[in-house]
Amino acid sequence: MKGSFFKMSLLIVSILLLNACSKVEEVQHISVFVSETSEQDDEGFFVTTGYKKVNSITIIEESKHHVKTVIKSIEDFYDIEGNYLKTEIIHSTFNKSYVTQKEDAESLKEEIQKPSTILIPDENIELFKLDNKTKEVEEKVKEHVLSFMDML
Repeated sequence: MKGSFFKMSLLIVSILLLNACSKVEEVQHISVFVSETSEQDDEGFFVTTGYKKVNSITIIEESKHHVKTVIKSIEDFYDIEGNYLKTEIIHSTFNKSYVTQKEDAESLKEEIQKPSTILIPDENIELFKLDNKTKEVEEKVKEHVLSFMDML
């Protein structure tokens, strides 16, 4: 009786381990873009307060058991007149288990006072987005963003 219980337990553990080794897909996006910034006014409406230039790396890892998102970015903030305000260096992670439904998030942020994004012009930048990037441009942006992560 003890032997069959042990064999059955071993079989169940083996099946669980095989399921845990499911295929994991990972996607990486390198982004260079500008977006508007906004704040809510006294009446509850969102008004444009300026814009931010962004260089970022987003990595999404997903399997049937979990999803993990990692974002590393440099964000230069400007007011509505185009005056530089600040730069934020950000490294954030989000994890969710589809098995336990547990979610974890962490974000590290450092503020500096020097514009630090690359490949974005200073003029006519409303809703700028660098599309059709070559591998060389993506690698340049990736190296640039990663060089700032030591500040965190």
